[in-house]
Amino acid sequence: MLIYHPAFDAYHCVFRMLALIESIPELEIDKARLLDFYQVFPSAIGEIRLPSGSNGRRLAKALTNAYRNPLNPKAAFRDMAQIQHAALRSIAALGIVDVKSYEQGILQRADERDMPSTLKDNIENYILEHAELIDFLTNELSAIPLRGINGLKHRSELLEHRYDLP
Repeated sequence: MLIYHPAFDAYHCVFRMLALIESIPELEIDKARLLDFYQVFPSAIGEIRLPSGSNGRRLAKALTNAYRNPLNPKAAFRDMAQIQHAALRSIAALGIVDVKSYEQGILQRADERDMPSTLKDNIENYILEHAELIDFLTNELSAIPLRGINGLKHRSELLEHRYDLP
């Protein structure tokens, strides 16, 4: 039996990444992948070691995953990697992000290329519909440095962090 899940849908991943890029004009590819994971599995936010004063635990309890929870978050994140990379390559090939920055591991919104108005409207509607989650991801979670002790890789434990330079 086949079961649909947006985490493993390349087109849905492109859409989610576009929503992140619209909200955060510049971020590291690994951070974008982590934020994308938490877009699909918002209840997994409760498993991150968040800084004190963060409202992530409350948000994780309030939000449920539209589809089933991952049995193993690390395995789900690892399984999403190829789809996420393909989606990001597609976005770079379309000129939505700067290709030179992309090659250096940074997603930076390219100003010269506009998206079709219907796509832009759909992204804006998605952001409004998921405002609380997107706000948390773009303001709180993305503010945490990616690398080093207590970086997002270390706090989430989804990516290897031991050999990162601070």
